[in-house]
Amino acid sequence: MKKLILIITLLLTSIAFAETKQYNFWWEQLPAVCSTSDEIGRWAKDKNFMPLNYSYGRHGGKPDGKIVYTIVYWMNDKGETFASVHTPEKKDQMCILFRTFDLTMNE
Repeated sequence: MKKLILIITLLLTSIAFAETKQYNFWWEQLPAVCSTSDEIGRWAKDKNFMPLNYSYGRHGGKPDGKIVYTIVYWMNDKGETFASVHTPEKKDQMCILFRTFDLTMNE
């Protein structure tokens, strides 16, 4: 009787699994220019760029992951922007990921 109750209980019990959403993303090689942090800082100063904000990329894309890179967004008074990235392993090197012109702010 105990076995019958156990079997019925197991069959009638539903187990919920959370399904992780999957997205069709892929890795791509990005055009970037790299140099020493000092050299990119010198170029940014010559072009009147100022750091606008800093943010961190974390291991596994998780908010509590170890910091694996830092992104800095820069802007100047001409509406030009660029983003730079550097990693903790190579603090003396930095890469520019993109540079844009004609910035329009959302209203």
